[in-house]
Amino acid sequence: MDPTVSLDLSVDRSSPVPLYFQLSQQLEAAIEHGALTPGSLLGNEIELAARLGLSRPTVRQAIQSLVDKGLLVRRRGVGTQVVHSQVKRPLELSSLYDDLEAAGQRPATTVLVNTVVPASAEVAAALGVAEDGEVHR
Repeated sequence: MDPTVSLDLSVDRSSPVPLYFQLSQQLEAAIEHGALTPGSLLGNEIELAARLGLSRPTVRQAIQSLVDKGLLVRRRGVGTQVVHSQVKRPLELSSLYDDLEAAGQRPATTVLVNTVVPASAEVAAALGVAEDGEVHR
């Protein structure tokens, strides 16, 4: 049985929000609130499109946007399923050095050259300094 049948899905054709986006937002909310449980199969695109009065490509685009977000997965011979668990990682900025170190690697930096030289015309233009001014190389 299609679990989306029990959902109150609708689209507002007078809204400036694209129809596929309205549908994907409603399906995403249903997943987040547990109305569509992990492992449940989404119904047939054609039936969902007919029920909502949408075109099949519109429904397909809504589903694909949720596949791209990692909320749904499409499997040949099985259908479209709600993903069992979405891994949520805290979003943070880190450096490659920190990432390698956290992964148990031993990153290192080797300085090849460290001198002060007069800036060539090209270097001076790129750095916004006077030609022949001192720059670190």
